[in-house]
Amino acid sequence: MTSLRSHTLLRRIVLGNLVVAALLCFATWFSMHANYRADMDLGIAVTRHQARSLSLELAAEVRLVDNALSSIANRYRTRSFEGLPTANLALYEMLQEQRALIPFVTALRTTDSKGEVLITPSEIDEPFSVGDRDYFAQARTTDQMVVSEPLVSHSFGKWSIVLARRLLSEDGSFQGIVYAIVASEHFHDLFQRQSFGSSSAMALRTDQALLVARYPGASQDAETGIGKATVSPEYHRAIARDREEGWYITPTLLDGVERITAYQRLQGYPLTVFTGLGTEAYMAMWRASAWRAWALTGLCILLIALGSVALYRLQQREHRIRKEQELVINNDLIGMARLRERRIVWTNPALRRLLKQPASALHGASTRMFYPDDASYRLIGEKAYASLLARGKFHKQFQLQASDGKRFWVDASGTLLNADESLWIFVDIDALKQGEQAATHLANHDALTGLANRRALEDTLTQELTSGQMVAVCFMDLDGFKQVNDTQGHDAGDEVLRVVSARLTAQARAGDCVARLGGDEFVVLLANLHTPGEALSVMQRCMDAVRQPIALHEGIMAQVGISIGISVSTAGSSTATLLQSADEAMYAAKHAGKGRIVQHADLQQGAVS
Repeated sequence: MTSLRSHTLLRRIVLGNLVVAALLCFATWFSMHANYRADMDLGIAVTRHQARSLSLELAAEVRLVDNALSSIANRYRTRSFEGLPTANLALYEMLQEQRALIPFVTALRTTDSKGEVLITPSEIDEPFSVGDRDYFAQARTTDQMVVSEPLVSHSFGKWSIVLARRLLSEDGSFQGIVYAIVASEHFHDLFQRQSFGSSSAMALRTDQALLVARYPGASQDAETGIGKATVSPEYHRAIARDREEGWYITPTLLDGVERITAYQRLQGYPLTVFTGLGTEAYMAMWRASAWRAWALTGLCILLIALGSVALYRLQQREHRIRKEQELVINNDLIGMARLRERRIVWTNPALRRLLKQPASALHGASTRMFYPDDASYRLIGEKAYASLLARGKFHKQFQLQASDGKRFWVDASGTLLNADESLWIFVDIDALKQGEQAATHLANHDALTGLANRRALEDTLTQELTSGQMVAVCFMDLDGFKQVNDTQGHDAGDEVLRVVSARLTAQARAGDCVARLGGDEFVVLLANLHTPGEALSVMQRCMDAVRQPIALHEGIMAQVGISIGISVSTAGSSTATLLQSADEAMYAAKHAGKGRIVQHADLQQGAVS
């Protein structure tokens, strides 16, 4: 009889162990899978946001070139140019005027009807022809701007793309083309400033998948693959699904690194931006967390098995129950508490360690001491006990407070024992929450300056507009920043951007939002204004602060100015219209001589010269 009971107990113990192990493994897998999906979704969102931001920035540059070429073509058709353009001062001045508006362009040139390049007085190159180039033939037959495939420039010997428009005489006959050369190095430098990790990568491709420029986070030749369509099958499948935007995950053929790759087509142009986030580096935190979780699961399974062996040997139900309780209660990782009418009856060492309280201070005390404020105590208590009475259990993630005032996140589960008592389990998840918050911060802030990015700015502006208060969007662009970059290097340029960001933040009022949109463009969002003049006063302070000299490396000083455009909200204003109006006012300030503040209202009334 005793042997039969022993075998029955053994079978029950073995079966129980298998069930518990299966449940623990399933719970661990489910939790890790959910965390994996959440981290991957966040990575995809961050990558897609960066692709959208880069697409907007590049589209703005291409649009500037398009406007410059269109202006030259229109003025060419409405004016009479006799003789060779190289000898015609008016044509040369026209090119120089537009060249100043697009400083990132390597060269701005015209050709005759046969493709012979007309060298301007400032150039010493020997004449050459682009008549054999595909973009020349394409531009000859269309009124639209033509974007070439990646090519090596005749005059500069570097990888570039060409943006071209045809030139027609007054009678509509073809006279040649005007074209701008944009070096791949320009896109590479832009991508380098936006890079967010050694395993990240950014690229620009044509609609035919030809690589225009690429910035790999790791050390690799930036010109590798330019002019070629070295793309993965996942690229083709994603493009087939949606030409304009999307994402996919696959190893990059150029370097073999697996990345979350997002793409965004430049609106109105046959170019697409790609941004890639290396999955191995990005998911390192999740893998470490998964190893810890599985190690804990294995430890729990091992402890339960060992306890079961001890219980089987003793064959005493009371001792077995006591050993099981000790294994679970006296752990160092999971806090437990028994409560009666929201007062503490018992706690385990792990919970006392989390709360940094001795058992004597906790016994009989109100659970109010767990919470950082009365509102949290009241709200969680109402939800918890409503759930316990309705379903007998409760589960939620929230913050507790230790005796030293430090707050930490826990995953709490409560079970109703009887009408008056409940048992609670608290798992410390503070490290995981901090990682999630850090990732959220990265998605909403500029990596170089720590300021809000375009996404955070647009969200804040939308919220302010719903309040009905007067707000002002102040769009800024630095004057002289390119010269600092060219003469002192990009590290010095980054230092200037950081100092300018700090100065703008210092001059803004409490509650204002200071953002960097990329490059040397900033926006200050002024909320709760009483009059439009308040915005002008704040911007004057910002302009004076930015003009102050900036100390760079080895005692070298730099000085930049700022051009500002202001748009004040009115009834019916939207986020998009305010940002566009401020941008237009800023460009008016640039064109009026830089170092100015232009209000969009004055621009509409023609008060800006």
